[in-house]
Amino acid sequence: METFTLFFANMTILVVLSASFLGLARKFDDQAYWRALSAANLLLAMALGVFALESHLPLVSVFLLPNLLLVLGFALHWNAASQFAGHATPLHRLWVPAVALAAINVPALITGSYSLVYVATNLMVMVLAAMTASTYAGKDLGGLMSRHGLVLAFVLMAAEGATRAVHGLSLGGAMGAGLTDDAVLATHLVVSLVFVTLAGIFALGISFERTAGQLREIASRDPLTGIYNRREFDRRLDELLSAKPGGTFGVLQFDLDYFKKINDQFGHAAGDDALVALAGLIRRNIRDGDCLARLGGEEFGVLLPDVGRDGALKIAERIRHLVETMPLEFAGDGYRLTVSAGLYHGTGKKMSRRSLMQAVDQSLYRSKNNGRNQVSLAEAA
Repeated sequence: METFTLFFANMTILVVLSASFLGLARKFDDQAYWRALSAANLLLAMALGVFALESHLPLVSVFLLPNLLLVLGFALHWNAASQFAGHATPLHRLWVPAVALAAINVPALITGSYSLVYVATNLMVMVLAAMTASTYAGKDLGGLMSRHGLVLAFVLMAAEGATRAVHGLSLGGAMGAGLTDDAVLATHLVVSLVFVTLAGIFALGISFERTAGQLREIASRDPLTGIYNRREFDRRLDELLSAKPGGTFGVLQFDLDYFKKINDQFGHAAGDDALVALAGLIRRNIRDGDCLARLGGEEFGVLLPDVGRDGALKIAERIRHLVETMPLEFAGDGYRLTVSAGLYHGTGKKMSRRSLMQAVDQSLYRSKNNGRNQVSLAEAA
């Protein structure tokens, strides 16, 4: 494939990606990495355009302009990766390589040594691509599979930059101004084509993955309290029941006593505040691996994996006691909430989710029938 076609193919993909990312930046103005990606791809397209036309440009432009655009494009790619990962993006990432490259151009122009600019540019590309790959490989983006494609793309460009730097050193003074139209240039352009395709596809992919994950998380949450909802509770309970038998777990169900009186006496906003306060108290007093969910109305469920009977009872009793001493902003000092609770503890062997929750419900009703503000252990335990 001739070099003109390769230049054109690279530039076309980069311009299309830049326009696509700009459209996303306008639609999602809170996601700054789309703007950085759009600018990065546009600068790389401009760099290739200048490289393709450098035989028609003055010597100063041949030395500085395309190489500066190339370096700034990769610096913006690093910024985009950092923004996506939630890292800081200091301005010196842009101006330091730009100033350094401009400074290198002074002796290069005086001596007519294009190889000096060529080597410096490719070393900068190598470092910037490596830093971008490292950012995508970081733990902040763990779980997003598309990051591996981005790591591959930028590792490829880091290796390409190193190879080109070595190539420039090997030529030394024999290297003329600008790029030579030969098999080496064609190879570099093929590698570039692979890079821009991979980077574009996986940049869209990683954003889709994150958005899908965020939507799944939103769908699993109760909008009032921010804790999990019944659907997520059921899903996790099914996982406990289908896990390898042998371990014990607990299932707690809390019901806020006389909740209707709170709504009638203080209003529905106060009722919502009570539910939020109760959810926060329970969340602070369970373990990191436990699952708290609002099951509906004033009922809350807690899954306690890998817990002993005494440990589960201790958690339930601690929460029950803390609730009756919890201050309420919407009520006077003499008003206190209480909760009734039912607890299942066991292995769940030969039980379905329905039968297990029926056992928990029965123990909860027993707490209510015996005077409320107490914890009852399910007979099926």
